[in-house]
Amino acid sequence: MASLTSPMEEMSRNPNRINLGRIGLLFNNDTISLSQISEPHQELDVWNGIITSSFKVDGKDVKVVTQGDFDSDSVAFQVESDLVKSGALSVYFDFPYPPVHTTKYKFEVFVGSYDFPSNHTTSLSRGCRSGDRAHILHRLPATSYHVNLRWPAEARLQLSASKYHGTSDLAAHRFMLSPVSTSTKMSFTAQYSPDKRIADLPRDIQKRNSLAWNDYWTDGGFIDLRSSTNPNADELQRRIILSQYHVRVNSAATGQSPQESGLMNNGWYGKFHMEMLVWHHAHWSTWGRERYFNRIFPSLYESMLPSSTERATYMGWSGARWPKMTELVTKHSSPGGINAFLNWQQPHTMYLAELSYQASPGITTLQRWDKVLTAAADYMASYAWRNETSGHYDLGPPAIGVTENTPVKESLNLGYEACSHHVAYWKYGLDIASEWKKRLGQPIPEQWLRVSRDMAPPPIADDGLYTVYEGLDSSWWNDAKLIKDPRSVIMLRGILPDTPVVDPKIAQKTADRVMEVWHDEKITGWGRPVFAINSAKIGNPERAIKLLTQYEYWSFDDAGKSHLCFASRSDGGQTPPPFIPGNAAFLYAISFMTAGWQGCQEETPGFPKDGTWTIIHEDMRPAL
Repeated sequence: MASLTSPMEEMSRNPNRINLGRIGLLFNNDTISLSQISEPHQELDVWNGIITSSFKVDGKDVKVVTQGDFDSDSVAFQVESDLVKSGALSVYFDFPYPPVHTTKYKFEVFVGSYDFPSNHTTSLSRGCRSGDRAHILHRLPATSYHVNLRWPAEARLQLSASKYHGTSDLAAHRFMLSPVSTSTKMSFTAQYSPDKRIADLPRDIQKRNSLAWNDYWTDGGFIDLRSSTNPNADELQRRIILSQYHVRVNSAATGQSPQESGLMNNGWYGKFHMEMLVWHHAHWSTWGRERYFNRIFPSLYESMLPSSTERATYMGWSGARWPKMTELVTKHSSPGGINAFLNWQQPHTMYLAELSYQASPGITTLQRWDKVLTAAADYMASYAWRNETSGHYDLGPPAIGVTENTPVKESLNLGYEACSHHVAYWKYGLDIASEWKKRLGQPIPEQWLRVSRDMAPPPIADDGLYTVYEGLDSSWWNDAKLIKDPRSVIMLRGILPDTPVVDPKIAQKTADRVMEVWHDEKITGWGRPVFAINSAKIGNPERAIKLLTQYEYWSFDDAGKSHLCFASRSDGGQTPPPFIPGNAAFLYAISFMTAGWQGCQEETPGFPKDGTWTIIHEDMRPAL
């Protein structure tokens, strides 16, 4: 049988993705069918971090309260119903096997397979004689882990083997937690862990979880749109609040960045993407939540430094070449035509370091970042090559642009990535690295200064507008592939801090032209936030707010999760929610529009002054 995945895709994806398990309810020892459920209602209390689900099963009320735990991989549950008292309602735990991935689509939603019970084992052991805990061990060929269960001693619960729905065989991987008392409530903690531990009691998690959420909401910035009369204000407020909720759940790890779908599913090849670090995490700084930013940086770069230095050396360059897509076990760069040639993740180091310094200027910040900044700049300076004909330093080819739609063999001096003293982001990175050395009182490497000084200028076509890469004329605006996503030319003035190498008049005319060709249904993912940032910076707040309030084109579901929303794809694939860089980039755009950026003197520069917007904000920080 022919393989459905190419060898390159087989090597790119994480072959060991697993879904840890499934926790659900049983009614009379069977899984509950949709026909048995009526009047469903679910409410998220974002202030306390509580999800309350209520519904009827066979006409009887059921309420389930769910709370996660920031301090461990635990979830606390409380199930309340007369069906619990009668013994008709119980809880089950089931454990899947990782199947062979048969789809070539990188956005695959992975939930595991329950079709191979003999390929893995699940066993149960009692934790102690007190009867208030149990431990389930799930063994797979390449790994194993525990689910540590805990409940109040007075609850009198018991864990036992269950049965598969529709079969008479004892389930090898399903267990049932049920009451042996006449209480209408079941309260328990489920903790997933690599080893056997004593999980905390649910009441302890419930208390500290709410306190932690209260602390989160009272720390950092906030924006209040309730006094606005604009009809789009309520939905914008909802998205602002729920986006803050989702980034806290999915993106506030220690030393690691999430994959694009966060913790909600295991798609995107099961790896995180280094070029998305700014979109995932820059908002922590501008919203005054540096403690979450500092959990990730610069430790993420420090962990990648040895392998990235080895990668650069192998390829004949100095310093450290960061990978495009990777994970923290091997730290390898995943293979692929895009992965090998993408470069805009390199200056992210300087951008994020400067955000860190803006929040906490001082010697401690400078010293923390110096090693990774130096390695990144050494690579960038060595990667640029001197064109003896022009006298400039060029970047590529081979190369591929931000939007991953430029021809690898023709992409010379990409407009956004190729920036040194004359071309945006590359120069910005080298100049920040030089400034960093100056702040530390250290000598600046001559190669950094030379490349920055002599970098090729940003490409301009014969119509006087910025273009995607050098060598294109104005006919590129008719190239269906390039104009499908031309966001790189609007990034020259927007996400990139103001620089003399970018002409503001040309940038504004270019952005206006992009608006003509990049139609609403094509602006996806973090495209709308970056375009909104550009619009605010060129003095067009009407366009900025329009981009973020065209709700029919950019969907946030009822829980506030951003959709990537590819309008159409040749492979028929659709990206499921969430798209965490969408929520995070949206927050970054809102901070630009509210608190401005370095050198901006205007109050709320991204909101129209038409009398319909009233913005009350506190503790918001300017962007770069």
